[in-house]
Amino acid sequence: MRPLILVTLCLALIFATGCQEETQQPAGTPPQAVQKTKDVTKETVATTDQNEKTEERAPSEQTNQEPPTPPIFEDFQGEPQLSLFPRAGDFRPADDSDRLPYWNTFIEHLIKVTGVVEEQSTGRRGWAFRSIKTIDSVGFFSPLAVEPQTEYQVSFKLISELAEGASAGIGILEFNEFLWIPAQYTKELLKQHYRGSHEGQRITGSTDGEHTFTFTTGTETRMIHVVLFREGTHDRNSLMFDDIGIELAGDKQ
Repeated sequence: MRPLILVTLCLALIFATGCQEETQQPAGTPPQAVQKTKDVTKETVATTDQNEKTEERAPSEQTNQEPPTPPIFEDFQGEPQLSLFPRAGDFRPADDSDRLPYWNTFIEHLIKVTGVVEEQSTGRRGWAFRSIKTIDSVGFFSPLAVEPQTEYQVSFKLISELAEGASAGIGILEFNEFLWIPAQYTKELLKQHYRGSHEGQRITGSTDGEHTFTFTTGTETRMIHVVLFREGTHDRNSLMFDDIGIELAGDKQ
C-alpha cells in the first residue's frame, strides 16, 4: 500500500506541482483569497483598527454580501467555494513588531508553493502546499458564519507522505462574530474575539483517503475558521486536500 501511495504522491504532487521549484504552478483558478492575500502582505492591515480599514477599502462588499455559511463543499473543480487565506504560526505579529517583516516573508513564500494541482491521469484536483523551513506550523484558513451550540460535520480527503514528527489535517477555531478581515489575526485581535478550538482530525505518516469529524460550537460562537494545517518536521513533500465539506451534522446522505 505504501509504495502505491508514494507513486501517487510523486505523480500527483511532486511532478504536477513542481515540488523542486520555488514557485508553484497552479492548475486552473485557485480560491480568490490567495490573490487578495498577496496584496495584504504588501500592505499589512493595521491591528488596532483593522475593522475600520477593511470597511474603508470595501464597504459595499461588507454591507451587501452575506458571509459564507454551511453547507458548503469545495472540490476545486470549478468556481471557488472556499476563500482560503494563508497562516504562519499562531498569529500575525503586531504592526510595530520587529518580527512582522519575517512573518510577511513566510506568508509570501507559502503562497508561492501553494495552488490547485491536477492529477494527469484522473483529472482530480486539490489544494496543495508544503512546509516552510524554520517555521513549525503553516496552513490556510477559511472563515464561515455558524450558529452557536450547533453540531457540524467536516469531511475532507488528504493525500500526504509526512515525515516523522510531522502532522497535517483540519482543525476549527471559534470566534464570537464574523470578521471581514482578509488576513491572519494578530494576538490582540485573537484575545478579543477567540472563543475556543477543536483539533478536528490530525493525521501522521502516509494517507490517501477520506477523514471526517464533528464538533459543536460554543454558546457565543458566530464564526469559525476551518484551518487546513501542516505542522512539525520540515520536508519538501507537498500534501493535497480535496473534497472539503462542512455541513450540519446528520445532513450527510
